[in-house]
Amino acid sequence: MKSFVLILLASLFEWTVADEVEFKEVPPTVPAVLCADQADNRIRLIDPLHADDESSVLWCYPADGKPFKYRPTDAKRVDLDGEVLILIAYHGRVQLVRFRDQKLIKDYSTYSSCHSAELLPDGVIASVNSNHGILRLHHSAEKFVDRELPYAHGVTWDKTRQCLWVLGDLLYQFDYADGELVLADQFRMPMTPTGHDVFPLRDGSKLLVSNNDALFLFDLATKTFETVSELRGIKSASQHSDGSIWVSEPKKISLAKDWQSDSIIPVHPKDSEGRYTFEGARFYKARWWQKVDFSY
Repeated sequence: MKSFVLILLASLFEWTVADEVEFKEVPPTVPAVLCADQADNRIRLIDPLHADDESSVLWCYPADGKPFKYRPTDAKRVDLDGEVLILIAYHGRVQLVRFRDQKLIKDYSTYSSCHSAELLPDGVIASVNSNHGILRLHHSAEKFVDRELPYAHGVTWDKTRQCLWVLGDLLYQFDYADGELVLADQFRMPMTPTGHDVFPLRDGSKLLVSNNDALFLFDLATKTFETVSELRGIKSASQHSDGSIWVSEPKKISLAKDWQSDSIIPVHPKDSEGRYTFEGARFYKARWWQKVDFSY
């Protein structure tokens, strides 16, 4: 790793030596980025302030450095029963890992085109599988239910409305009860039916929704879309604690796949400046580390 550039107030990142020790054991209290890095198929939590030394990688899974055959596409912080977990989507697999000691809690097989996953309140995991057009509910390693959903790419749980938002060719709203999904509504996206990422704003009022053409906000009260950025090909989006919205930069990197990135950049407000670059990274999705009260 070499250069990171991030234009943010340094005071937001300060912590003491004692805090650094705790930081490795419990969720961090300072901004960091959770990346599904396909360069070596690792999930990394990265501190952008300490970019030029080895301490920039605060958490890594798997940690042993051995070759890992599953390619990660998404990673989310999950809070469940007072414990912080990391939910990981791979091509062909979903895993739930305990943050503090990296214990593997759940490990389920899924389709090779898995792009994201979500943990439901009863412990069921939902995975979305794009090329196969399948939304899968994993009740256990052996028991699962598949539902056709074209271009399935993104998924997030809404604990207030007790529903699952799933992004594919449309934005779907499913009610969930007794282990079953019931379609409640569906919404046509602006421009093309090619959804990529769906993730809530920190205040839970809107969903960030991306497709091939742009990034939008979906207002959960009015059920309407508004354009945030006309940048094409955004694979992931999240909101910084200062209110700005950042995305995985959809630029071409030498010797990388079209969907891979090594940087996140701010796109809202429009005059925002900054860039966080992890040289050598090849992540599909990367988001600011945060407690997602919208879902858990």
